[in-house]
Amino acid sequence: MEDSIKEIMSTFKKSLQADGGDIELVDISNGIVKVRITRTTVPVTFSTFLRDYRTREGISCGKCRIPTSTIVGALESALKEKVPIIKVEAVK
Repeated sequence: MEDSIKEIMSTFKKSLQADGGDIELVDISNGIVKVRITRTTVPVTFSTFLRDYRTREGISCGKCRIPTSTIVGALESALKEKVPIIKVEAVK
């Protein structure tokens, strides 16, 4: 299961790193995947992550960073399609 999670997370990592952020797997326990996220730094309108995962279509203000909850929600959806997890949590 850990290998599958890491494989799926690697695509998220590439998109987030392109935006100046990052994601790291911290722990997997009892169906809960814990990750550490460095939020992106590019404007929303130029975000590779949002474009790749279509998490906020139609947003064009371009001034805010991607909320952690958006990244967690997209990762949780992607993981649940392939791995039997309960949820994803962001930790500091």
